[in-house]
Amino acid sequence: MKNLTQKKFSISTEQKKFLEKYKEWGFSDQSSFVRVALDRLITEFKTQQRKDLMAKKAKDLLSAYSENKDLTIFTELDGEDFL
Repeated sequence: MKNLTQKKFSISTEQKKFLEKYKEWGFSDQSSFVRVALDRLITEFKTQQRKDLMAKKAKDLLSAYSENKDLTIFTELDGEDFL
């Protein structure tokens, strides 16, 4: 089991009412619901960070590919059949 730490935080009344429905979603307690929600949010953030980084790198490399014919020499073959 993971090493757990207690944390006190404030939420809105609407969030509290939502959280009180944890049993409807098959969770044994509110803490397990919050842990799963945070794990999913962390995964989303990490995925978005990777996508943002790849987009930035692609943008940075665009000028190199546009200006350096050695990098794009084989694009003349695009669309040709292999056989």
